[in-house]
Amino acid sequence: MSLLSVEELHTSYVSKHRAVAAVDGVSFDIQRGETVGLVGESGCGKSTLGKTILRLLNPSSGSIRLAGTEIADLSQRGMMRHRHRIQMVFQDPFASLNPRQTIYRLLDTPLRVHGLRDRRERQQRITDIVTRVGLSPDALRLYPHEFSGGQRQRIGIARALILRPDLVVCDEPVSALDLSIQAQILNLLADLKRDLSLSYLFISHDLAVVQYFADRVLVMFGGRIVESADHHALWHTPRHPYTKILLQAVPRANHPRREPAEPATARAAAPTESGTGCRFRHRCPAAIARCATEDPTLRRVAANHLAACHLA
Repeated sequence: MSLLSVEELHTSYVSKHRAVAAVDGVSFDIQRGETVGLVGESGCGKSTLGKTILRLLNPSSGSIRLAGTEIADLSQRGMMRHRHRIQMVFQDPFASLNPRQTIYRLLDTPLRVHGLRDRRERQQRITDIVTRVGLSPDALRLYPHEFSGGQRQRIGIARALILRPDLVVCDEPVSALDLSIQAQILNLLADLKRDLSLSYLFISHDLAVVQYFADRVLVMFGGRIVESADHHALWHTPRHPYTKILLQAVPRANHPRREPAEPATARAAAPTESGTGCRFRHRCPAAIARCATEDPTLRRVAANHLAACHLA
């Protein structure tokens, strides 16, 4: 049984004039002990998908099964029984911590909310997790503004792990940090995964980071998954034109940034205006007539490799 199973998930934002489908029929699984990377450009729906899985946003339709339990249609009160099993590390370590609370209070609050009444047990768990993320227990009496960005993200990771979750959603957890600090945080997350038997959904627009960290990668465009493959296959044999364009843009040591062989100049179609056909066709250097009339489905193109492209 998969730890997380998402099927035909839809999430829409409703404005005064129209509904925008930010997540449009997404399906995937995460196994226990697996790190799944979710990549795509800004605005493609990555963060909305992560927040929907956490039920910070309500899905419009679809299924979210956490260890076999359907959570997509639970009320907020019903979700409380499962929230300790799935937690989030947010992008901005400056904005995600309450500046009026000490680090001890930030870590103690979720334990009390989830019913851990024994004060000594809470203190022991807090001390253990702070030490595990590389901070001194003396830090517990301080406030967030007294720490650097990397230290604050360690605190954010400690807060996510204090309830001992099975799955952690990491939403761009290193994008706001300096490069040297990014490496430290990624190494920390990898060590915690090994030591605590965690699974991650790792959301990022930085493919170089995902290449280092993920076991399997999902590529998202226009609210949909357009390619899914294991770490090796995606980098060596990408099948979707969008994935190829993303990989060509990744800077490499001793090599200048490579431009796509054929520039994709037209803008991307928003989910609500894509109509019939492939929503990437406006930017695709390989688009054919069929792409304008038939929307490609995510299909198997090799072992453990899926792509939503007629030419894959």
